[in-house]
Amino acid sequence: MGLDPATTLHDVRWGETYGDDFVWVWEISGSVPASHFATGYAEAEGWRQDPVYFPLGGSTIKGICKPGEVVWSRVFIQGGTLHADLGRASAVSLPAEESQRRSNATTPAWPIMHAVLHGVTRDQFMARHKANHLNVAYAPDAETADKALLAKAAMLSALGVEVHLCGDVPV
Repeated sequence: MGLDPATTLHDVRWGETYGDDFVWVWEISGSVPASHFATGYAEAEGWRQDPVYFPLGGSTIKGICKPGEVVWSRVFIQGGTLHADLGRASAVSLPAEESQRRSNATTPAWPIMHAVLHGVTRDQFMARHKANHLNVAYAPDAETADKALLAKAAMLSALGVEVHLCGDVPV
């Protein structure tokens, strides 16, 4: 499909209503590809990883993920079988103060994405919370993201993974 192959593995941390939307805090415990930041690494900061998580040291790249259309997925084992939840979200921009508040309330050294799920409520998302990590891939627009989601679902299904499409998915 000619898309940027860079993906990230986010921790699902928490979320709350901001304006009219429930906005999730997704963080990455390490690094993030430059293409996931609006200005590449120009505004990124290197931070020492917290010794609680990484006692041997290391660095992370702190920053805020750019706004845009994303496909999210999480793979888990249920009943001895691989399953995958897939859905769509929009990474959104929040004011700098709100981004900092959310970052400080979690792990401020880690990159953060502000995400609004498409057609999945907080309670629905958490009711299927079988894996704390989810994979995120950007697409240039909503139509392409929808196509990428369906392509990923087809590929996972062909590999024998039981696929669950979550929320507003154009099938």
